[in-house]
Amino acid sequence: MKYGGRPVEVALQATVSSAVMPRAARLTLACWISSAACLGPTPAHAADLLPRTAQAYERYADEATQGFVARARKAAAGATRCDGVIAARAGGGDGILSVPGGLVHHWLGLAFVTGAQLKQVDGVARDYSSYSKVYKSVVSSKVLDQKGNDYRVLIRLKEDAGLTAVLDVRSAVDYRAQSDGSVTAISKSEEIRQVEDYEKPNESLLPVGRDSGYLWRAHTFTHFVPEKDGVLIVMETLGLSRRFPYGTGWFLEPIARRIGRKSVEESLTEFVVAIRRSAGLPAPGSSCI
Repeated sequence: MKYGGRPVEVALQATVSSAVMPRAARLTLACWISSAACLGPTPAHAADLLPRTAQAYERYADEATQGFVARARKAAAGATRCDGVIAARAGGGDGILSVPGGLVHHWLGLAFVTGAQLKQVDGVARDYSSYSKVYKSVVSSKVLDQKGNDYRVLIRLKEDAGLTAVLDVRSAVDYRAQSDGSVTAISKSEEIRQVEDYEKPNESLLPVGRDSGYLWRAHTFTHFVPEKDGVLIVMETLGLSRRFPYGTGWFLEPIARRIGRKSVEESLTEFVVAIRRSAGLPAPGSSCI
């Protein structure tokens, strides 16, 4: 795979995706934080985000953003309609890609909600004040500003995966109606700060890019497609993290990828459950995957 005219090699050292999940419009950020267990115990300030690392991620993210609608339509066309999460897989390469000084995590998930309407799905996605009731990784969330279909939101994420990682993620989210009647939402982190000494009297925020390196940048792309029997959801998450400690990639890489796929699946599942609850729809008789 290439971005910006340069090859992106699959990482031999890697981490995993979170919130970061999904959010069906934004929360799969938590997915990336789940990889904290794989990174092993580290001091709070263990990594610095280098300019070249941030630039490499932005080039990759820009290309991914530009091509998302086309990719989402292709994924939707080839997806079997099944009530619930249909697929959770790598969104680029094998899900974890190496860039200078860091790792890009790119995951994709698809789900179908039988009986749902587009306005119900869109409404749950935009209800940021309720995210802590929808996603287990969300401690708190609020809208900082809204102008029409453009939002700025602040979400505090907490993951307990062997370690406890807490992040404050401020993002800009842009909802747009497409010509075919579908809706897309593009979320891009503006600032991610790791919380030190969480819930202690001396709780503080570490400087941006000078922390444990769990999650430095994040994007979430979602596409809601209304159909005759329900709504199809296509979601992609991008994240930037530090590399694995030297010499541990061979062992941690397969674990990281399993966590990445599982995180996307769980985040989408939480979103689908919230849609069914909001719309008064029954749970499906069996799972899709």
